Amino acid sequence: MTVVEIVAVIGIIALLMGILLPALTVAYGNARWASSQSNLRQINQLMLEYTADNRETVVPAAFDYYENAFPGKTRSLDPPTSAMPLDDLGQRANYGTWSDLLWTYAKSGPAPAAGGAPGPAAYSYMYDSPDRVFYDNGGFAASDIFRSTVGMTKTPNGTEALPFGTGARNSETGDPGYFAANLLFDARPTSGSGLPYVNDYGTWRTTAEVRRPTQTVYIVDSWHGEVIEPTANGFGSPNGGFGTGGSIEGQVDFRYPGDTCLMLFMDGHIGTEEQWDDFTDLGSLRNIVVDEL
Repeated sequence: MTVVEIVAVIGIIALLMGILLPALTVAYGNARWASSQSNLRQINQLMLEYTADNRETVVPAAFDYYENAFPGKTRSLDPPTSAMPLDDLGQRANYGTWSDLLWTYAKSGPAPAAGGAPGPAAYSYMYDSPDRVFYDNGGFAASDIFRSTVGMTKTPNGTEALPFGTGARNSETGDPGYFAANLLFDARPTSGSGLPYVNDYGTWRTTAEVRRPTQTVYIVDSWHGEVIEPTANGFGSPNGGFGTGGSIEGQVDFRYPGDTCLMLFMDGHIGTEEQWDDFTDLGSLRNIVVDEL
């Protein structure tokens, strides 16, 4: 072979690689998009079973039994001598989210102890869906359908994932992305608890109250945490306008090919949405409801 022939072969290989690599990247992204859809379908199935077993009650996005006469215990210590690893609100056994309810309801645990630490103090996530500490320690829960299969590329540099803190920590970059439940279904008390609740909800909803299930969003991809506020602050209003007070980035993570996000609606179907220009565009242009039943 001459030098010219060798250079020609290398050039052809380089050309083929240039054509093939983008296609492989797109295929890989589509596979993870499909896998995240599968997780949401499983979540929806668990929600239907929970609702059927609880007099048509919709799984709350977040809840707090602290003010109850007999405070319930949603997230239990396993083993009993261990400590809940999250800081602040994450250490309250009667405070939790939809993922804690469904993880326990589905008997998904135990996941391996956080960090694989031996001994009675190792927290096993038998009754608590895996959280930041679990993933920070290199954990991976194959049965954790409550996260996206795509890792987060950014975080708000908060104290803990919503609603346990101000948002995901920087250390969570690269961890499986959060699915956030719409705080339109917030069941936390609105007074007396001393917590900074923004919206005056605090109601356990039933399916009969959801008038437009095909349009009402329950879950969306997020880079902040497990819940999302049903306002421009939560869903974003990048171009401002319509009285939003300027540009608002929001908490939705457009992490799939084409800068899209996934939405699980109350009727069980899953939509893929491109970025919107303004919060009000969701309802007026896309016929998507996030802020009212």
